[in-house]
Amino acid sequence: MFNEKPIISNQHGALVMAFVPFLYGIFESHFIVQHISFGLSWLFLYFFSYPFLAIFNRKNNAKYKKWAIIYAVISLLFAIPVFFYKIAILQFSLFILPLGLIQIYYAKKKDERNLINDIAGILTFGIIGMASYYLVTEQYQWWILLHPTLFFITTTLYVKSVARERKNPLYLKLSLFSHLLCVGLYLLFNQYAIAFAYFIALLRAIIVPKKQLNIKQVGMLEFGVVFIFLLALLSC
Repeated sequence: MFNEKPIISNQHGALVMAFVPFLYGIFESHFIVQHISFGLSWLFLYFFSYPFLAIFNRKNNAKYKKWAIIYAVISLLFAIPVFFYKIAILQFSLFILPLGLIQIYYAKKKDERNLINDIAGILTFGIIGMASYYLVTEQYQWWILLHPTLFFITTTLYVKSVARERKNPLYLKLSLFSHLLCVGLYLLFNQYAIAFAYFIALLRAIIVPKKQLNIKQVGMLEFGVVFIFLLALLSC
């Protein structure tokens, strides 16, 4: 079964986005050993999503089904200690499942790059962050969902403006407007560190579309921008 190459998404930026809210939830509460199991379960659930969604838009999907099952089983095994520690963590699946249905819908339409589908994934990441915080505190902190979600929506608009939608001026306008709006909002609420992170992101949203960068170069630059944003979150 494991002699063949595993099916793993090559969207490394999305993997980073998936774990920023999770880490944010830990830092806003505090680390406990169950976070290790939770993080590994979330990692393999993330791996599961790619072959699982591929089942709905590919004809020869036996290999995708097999790896979806493998990742799902591994994710469940890592989740068991978390369930024993706090079974109430399962309540967050009630929010994640409808978002999963949205992603299945767009997978069937072979329109995975649709902005609504992207937002569904980003919201899922934020909900996992809330669950990471709840695991320790048994409390809900909506800013753990709000801050990363807003940032990654603006990031998605930017990435579209320099990648698949680079010939569509609407996405560049939406990218610049969303960044500028968030800078203003966070300044208004005295969240200066996050406003600064958005300002840095705004500069790259202005400059990079004018450069002839390839996707790999854009992605490498994005790691730095996300790191600045994570530091801003931790300083608030």
